[in-house]
Parts: sequence; structure tokens; C-alpha cells
Amino acid sequence: MIRGVGLRSAVAINVATMVGAGPFITLPLVVTALHGSVSAAAWIGGAAIAACDGLVWAELASRYPRSGGTYAYLREAFGADGAGRFVAFLFVWQLLFWAPLTIASGYIGFAQYATYLVPALGAPVATKLLAVGVGVVTLATLYRPIPTIARTALALGGVALLTLLAVAFAGLSHPYAPLSHTLPATLTLGAGVAALGGALVITLYDYGGYGDVCALGEEVVAPTRTIPRAVVLSVAFVAIAYVLLNVGVAASIPPAGIMASRAIASTVAERAFGGHAAVAVTIAVMVTAFGSTYGLLLAASRVPYAAARDGDFLAPFARLHRTGRFPAVSLVSIGVLALPACLLPLDVVIAALTAGIVLVQARARSWRSRWRARRAPTRRSAYRSTRCRR
Repeated sequence: MIRGVGLRSAVAINVATMVGAGPFITLPLVVTALHGSVSAAAWIGGAAIAACDGLVWAELASRYPRSGGTYAYLREAFGADGAGRFVAFLFVWQLLFWAPLTIASGYIGFAQYATYLVPALGAPVATKLLAVGVGVVTLATLYRPIPTIARTALALGGVALLTLLAVAFAGLSHPYAPLSHTLPATLTLGAGVAALGGALVITLYDYGGYGDVCALGEEVVAPTRTIPRAVVLSVAFVAIAYVLLNVGVAASIPPAGIMASRAIASTVAERAFGGHAAVAVTIAVMVTAFGSTYGLLLAASRVPYAAARDGDFLAPFARLHRTGRFPAVSLVSIGVLALPACLLPLDVVIAALTAGIVLVQARARSWRSRWRARRAPTRRSAYRSTRCRR
């Protein structure tokens, strides 16, 4: 495989994957869960959880800078010659269930925001067809060598952050009431535990993706240094942008208006700067949604490849493109599996992803990595998440 991903591209891949259309679609859901109050608390809490898990990703990536990400970590943690092969094998099959759902959520988000520009696309059949079409385009653009993909990801990650900041600026510069009346209510930490927990489920979905570059270990330049830094930087950048987005939207539109909006970024931009600004922001959100699917499919395609190469999965998935040296069979297989998932409602997709990723994969990875580290204290990595606890 070709090492064509540097630090900037690695951060951009994570950022593009994390953002997408997610926060623009789910922000009204967060406000609904918290009844219009303390909505920023959910994004701050989600950032804290993502940072803790991101530190685990950073340490594991510095220990095992291989293709496959979680697959490689599970294999090493449970023993590469024993139970690890079985656990890793099960993980790859699980990935074939939740990865297409993750990718499809980005396609659905793209299609939903497109209805702001073309209302006729709001018909259920048209929206689903558009989501499937985006999936085909994403697959086609990823069928390239990794240096080309890295350059594209750098642009997509930049657009994602700029879009978040632009919407936040539009909201803060044109509040519906004096900021002294809107921001304190937004930032007060007084939500009920159940309401805050429900909102955290949504924000954790929006923070997902900070470990995607770990799956590209053998395509990253100096991976033991680059990947940990990329994970930490991407979580920090996105967390700041999410909180600013929430504050800006809360300052611009009353809670009832936020909950009723299906294109909140476009609504904020239109209220602040007019229809042309709303169209520009809508296009930027659509590009951001595309960037998320781009990063998700890129990372997911490396997992079956790594497993097949190790003899833990179907042999054809280990084939690399003859000239581009990327896992063509794995890429096409997961890309095609994501297309039928576009027919599912978004809330069903998010619920399935949260159960599959947060409750199973992340918890098992975190616990097992610490158990393994205690059994082998003399083995040191370039990055230690335990420093945070001291």
C-alpha cells in the first residue's frame, strides 16, 4: 500500500467524517430532548466523552499502526494466535452491518438538505433515490490511489469546519434577542439526567469518526506520531466548532423555531444575510455531508481488507488494485451494501449505530486495551493515554 496521508490530511479525514450533515440535522433533536434549555451541555458532554475515547484510540494507534483500526486492536488484545482471531472475525462481520448504516446516514443527510434547494426532492421516493445516487458518486470518487484521496479529504475537511463557523457567526451576529437573554439560558447546566442522557446519545453520533484514520495505518506517513496527533486535534477542532454552532443557532432562533426547522443552517443564514447566503450555506452543508460519507467509506473499506490479508476473512477482500494499490474489492463491497440502507429512516439508523458502536465496540476496546497494558507494563507506546489520569 502507498503511504500518502500526512498529518493535515489525517486531521481532515477525521474532521470530514465527524461533521457531515449530522449536527445540522440533529441539533433540533438535541433542543427537543432538552426542551430548549441547556442544549450546549450535550455538546460539551459529548466532547468530553469523545476526548476520553479518542485518547484510547491515540494510544492503540501508536502501539499497532496497522490497517484495520479496531480489527487490529482486538486481534492483538485477545491474542493474535488465539481468541483474538475469533473476536476479530466477529468484529468484521459486525462491521458489515453497522458500517453501511453509518455511511447511509450521510447519504440521507445530503438528500434532506438538498430539498432546501429543490423542494420537489422532498417526496420520499425522490429523497431516497438521491441518497442512493450520492452513494454511487462517493464510491466512484474513492476508487482512486490514496494520495489523490488525501488531497480531496483536505479540501472536504476544511469546508466542514468553515461551514460550522460560518453558521455560528451568522447566528451570533444576528440574534433574535439580546445575547444576554439567550446565552445564559443555553449554557446553564440544569437539565435532568434523563433528558441530558437522551441528548448525549445524539451528540455522540455527531462526534463519531475521530478514529477513522486509525484504519489507514499502513497508508499514513509516520503513523505512530501522525495518527495520535490527528485524533486529538480533530476532536478538539470539532468540539469547539460544535459548541459555537449550538450557541450561534440558539442566539439566532427561538427554541420552538429550531425544533420546527428541517434545514437549520440554511434558516440561520437566510435570517442573517438573505436568500443567497442560505443557498451558499446549503451547498456547503451538502459538500460537508459528502465529505462524511467519503471518510466513512474510506476507513471502513480497510477493515475487511486487513482481516482478509491476515486470513481472518474472505480471501477476495485482500486484493489490491493493480496500479492504485488500494483494496478495491473491499471498497466496492461495502459501498454497494450501503445503498439499500438509504431506504431506512434516519432515526432508525442513528439508534442502530449507537447500540452497535458506543455500547459494544467502544466499551470492549477501552476495557481490553487497559487490561492488556497492565499485563505488559514494560511495553511502551509513543503516546500514553494514562498520562491524562495523572
